[in-house]
Amino acid sequence: MHKTLIQLAVAACFGSLALTSGGAFAATMEELQAEIAAQKVRLEKLEEVLKATAATAANATQKAEAASKAVAAAPAGKASGLPAGLSIYGIIDAGVELGDYGQGSKARIQSGLGSASRLGFKGARDFGDDLSAYFQLEAGVSVDNGQNTGHSSNVSNPGQGNASSASVNSTGVAIFSRNTFVGLNSKRFGDLRVGRDYAPIYSITSLSDPFTIGGATAFRLWSSAAASRFDNAVFYSTPNLNGFQGKIAYSAGMENNSRADVGISGGVPSNSNTGPKDEGKGVSASLTYSNGPLFVGTGYLSYLKMGTVAAPASENARRESWNLAATYDLKFVKLYAQFLHGEDSQEGAVVNKTLDRDIWWLGAALPFAQRHTLRAVYGHLDDKLATNRDSDHVGLGYEFALDKQTDLYAYYATVSNQNGGTNSLCAGGTCQGYDKDSGLPANFSPKSLMFGARYRF
Repeated sequence: MHKTLIQLAVAACFGSLALTSGGAFAATMEELQAEIAAQKVRLEKLEEVLKATAATAANATQKAEAASKAVAAAPAGKASGLPAGLSIYGIIDAGVELGDYGQGSKARIQSGLGSASRLGFKGARDFGDDLSAYFQLEAGVSVDNGQNTGHSSNVSNPGQGNASSASVNSTGVAIFSRNTFVGLNSKRFGDLRVGRDYAPIYSITSLSDPFTIGGATAFRLWSSAAASRFDNAVFYSTPNLNGFQGKIAYSAGMENNSRADVGISGGVPSNSNTGPKDEGKGVSASLTYSNGPLFVGTGYLSYLKMGTVAAPASENARRESWNLAATYDLKFVKLYAQFLHGEDSQEGAVVNKTLDRDIWWLGAALPFAQRHTLRAVYGHLDDKLATNRDSDHVGLGYEFALDKQTDLYAYYATVSNQNGGTNSLCAGGTCQGYDKDSGLPANFSPKSLMFGARYRF
C-alpha cells in the first residue's frame, strides 16, 4: 500500500512536469515559426530590391554602351553636343620646307604643305519629300602664324584685302576664304547652291591630281590658264544618271556700280578695289562619268579677267579654257591624267592674244603594306605663243598613315623653265612657292623638299 502511494506521488509529479514543459515548448515553437515567417518576408523584400537594382544597373549599362556607339558613329561635331545637322570639320597640316627659289636655299615652317589647312562648318536639314537645305562655311587657316589664307577666284582676291564686291557692307578681307554657300538638294531635281564655290572645271581637276592639289602637285602650271573658284555665283548640279552628272555655274562678277570698263590700275571714281564693271563675269561647266574604277570628265570656263580696258580694246581680257580629266583605279595602283588648254584674249586690243598654252600631267598613287603610299606626277606646260616658254614639272611623294585620319609625309617638287620662263611650283596646298613677283629669276628651276604631318577631323 505504501509502495503504491509512493508510485502515485512520483507519477503525479512527473506528469505535472510533463504538462508544464509541453506548454512551454509549444509556445517556443510558435515564436520560432513567427520569426521564420517574418524573416521570409524580409528575404522576399530584399530579393525584390536586388532584382530592381540589377535591372537598373543593366539598363544603365545598355544606355552607356548605346551612347558610346553613338559617339563613335556620329559625324564630326554631333558628339560634342552640337545641334542636329550641324558639324565641324577640317584639316590641320604643317611642316618644314627646304626650298630654293633662286635666292639661295631656305628653310621655312609652313602650313598646309600636304593639304591646305582649313576649319569648316556644315549644316543640313531634311524637309522630307526629297528636299533638304544645307550650308557650308570654310576658312583657310595658316597654322604657322594663325592668320587666314587667301584663295584666289575669278575676281580680285578678297583674301589679300581687296573687296570682291562694291557692296558697302563688305570689309574686303575674306574670313571664310575657301568655300561659302547655301543650297537646296533633291535626288530627283538636282542640287542648287549660291555663294562662293569651286568652278566645275576645277572640280574635275582636283579629282585627277594624284596629290589632290597639295604637296608636290603640278597645279600651279594649271592655274596659270584657268580659275579654281567663282565668287558671287549660282551653281547647279544634275542628279547622277547612270554614272553621268553635269554641273554649271554662273558668276555675276564684281557687281560694282560702274558703267566704265576701268581697271585696277586707274579706277573711276578713284576706287582701285572695284575693277572693271564686268570683272569676273562668266560661266563654267563640266560633264563627268563615273563607273567602278573609271572616272572621266570634261570642263569649260569663260570669264572676264581683272585688267584695264584701254583704246582700241573694246572689252576686258577674257580667259577661256577647257580640259579633260581621267582616273582609273587598278587597286594596286591608281592612274591619273589631265589636259588643259587656256587662252587670254581681248577684243579690239592691238595684241589680241596674250596667253595660249596647253598643260597636261600624268600621275600615279601606289598604296602598299596597308599604311604606305607613294605618289608621283609629271607635268608639262607648252607655251603656244612665240615666246615658247615651256616648263616641266616633276613631283614625288611618300605618305605614312598613323591611322585613317592622320599621316606623315615627305614631298619633293621641281619645275624647269626656259626662254625666260618664270613658272614656279606650289609647295603645298596653298601654293606658297615664290614666283617672279617674289624673287624667282627667269630660267631658274625652283626646288622644294617638304616634310610634315596632317590631321583630318
